[in-house]
Parts: sequence; structure tokens; C-alpha cells
Amino acid sequence: MAQATPQPDEIAAKMKQIKMMLLVGAVFAAVGYLLVGSALFFELTQFHPLLNDFFATQTGHSLAGGGPDRAGDAALNAQLATIHQWPSTLLWLKLGGVAHILTGIFIALAAIVRALSMMPDRLGSLMTATAGTTQGRRSESATPADD
Repeated sequence: MAQATPQPDEIAAKMKQIKMMLLVGAVFAAVGYLLVGSALFFELTQFHPLLNDFFATQTGHSLAGGGPDRAGDAALNAQLATIHQWPSTLLWLKLGGVAHILTGIFIALAAIVRALSMMPDRLGSLMTATAGTTQGRRSESATPADD
């Protein structure tokens, strides 16, 4: 049993959906690149200077807080607390960015697969439209080889 070819308005509606999928995928990818870029920016402009300042001023202590007694050293404790908050933020930004980029790629690939699966319908619709217009223009003296 032959399947009916979709109407041009149905094909146009599906093409709009595919364009929307590509747009959503691009937005996800753009947000991902912004998250990864901001992570790198914060790491280079804020986290590394904190580490350099810590190692320059606190030569007797490690990042883990080990070293001589630090009970009364508020500056050391504040530096360590600030430094220890950054890795989780940077990791969240980087992983969130990569996840957004991969989601955008997945949505774009789904749109491509959907567009490729529509090709037979579009080709059938174009062939039907073309056959209808050439039937009216065919001259009586033309042979099939002349077409």
C-alpha cells in the first residue's frame, strides 16, 4: 500500500521545527562556551592570584592548613577559606559548560537526523510538483527523449 506524500505545508512546518531545534542546540552550545570561558577567566584572574598571594605571605603553612599553630591567625584562616571555595566553583563552571556544549551538539544531531529522514518526503513532494507542471507544458510533437 503506497504512502501518501505529505503536503508542502506539512513539510514547511517540519522544517520550522528543525530550524527551532538547531537554534536551541546553538543556544545550549553558546551557554556552554560562556560557562567554560568564565571558568577559565576566573581561574586566571582570581584563583591563581589568590594562590600566589598565599604562597608569598604564608611560607610556613600548606594549603591544607598544616603548619605551625594557626589558632590566632585570622588572615591565614580567611585566605584558606577563600582559596578552598574556588575549586568547586571552577569545577561546576567547567562541567556545566561541557554538559551544555554536549547537549547542544546532541540536539543539533537530532535535528540533522530528522532532516535526513524527511528527505524522501521532500523529494517525493518536489517530484510530484515537477511532474504536474511538466505535464501541462509537454508538446504533442515531443518524444520522451526530448524531455
